[in-house]
Amino acid sequence: MGLAVFALGINSAAAVYTMTPSDFALPNVSMLADLIPHQKVSDLMADLAGAASKDVPSAQQQHVAALQENSSLLQQNAALLQQDSIALASLRQSVADEQVVVKKISAQIRDEHEDVKKISVQISTLIAKVDSLKNAMTPEVTSSISTRHARNRLSRVMRKKMARQSKPAGPVSVGGAVLSVPATTPASQS
Repeated sequence: MGLAVFALGINSAAAVYTMTPSDFALPNVSMLADLIPHQKVSDLMADLAGAASKDVPSAQQQHVAALQENSSLLQQNAALLQQDSIALASLRQSVADEQVVVKKISAQIRDEHEDVKKISVQISTLIAKVDSLKNAMTPEVTSSISTRHARNRLSRVMRKKMARQSKPAGPVSVGGAVLSVPATTPASQS
């Protein structure tokens, strides 16, 4: 099948190649012109003008309606744009306010961080002082003094201090002497 189509193609090409230009027949256009009905140009123009005169008012009305609709849409868009502009300005202001608040908080955090550093230094100094006071209060025990004697000496020193600091119990006179408490007598039983 394919071979037959190929052979037909070669024969057609050879036939066209061997033909002269006069062998090609052109269609007769004059016959076609007779087949189309002829109208006069003036009749055609009159028909177009009549159709146009009928369509102009309706086209104008449609155009006016479209313009009114566009105007309404334009007003709505302008109102929406104004609302969006107000909302955007409000958002910008709130962002600016929040940035100010964040800056204030950051400054407070920096100040508090500095305070923490100062307090940390003070606490370290206080701990060092407490440690030095603890070391000063503990009796120095040398190898020549036994630990038991040192404890006994410390307890004697502490007892003396306690005796000096203790205040008498009960009523005290204006001069500081302890007053004796009168003995209570039991009531007579009758």
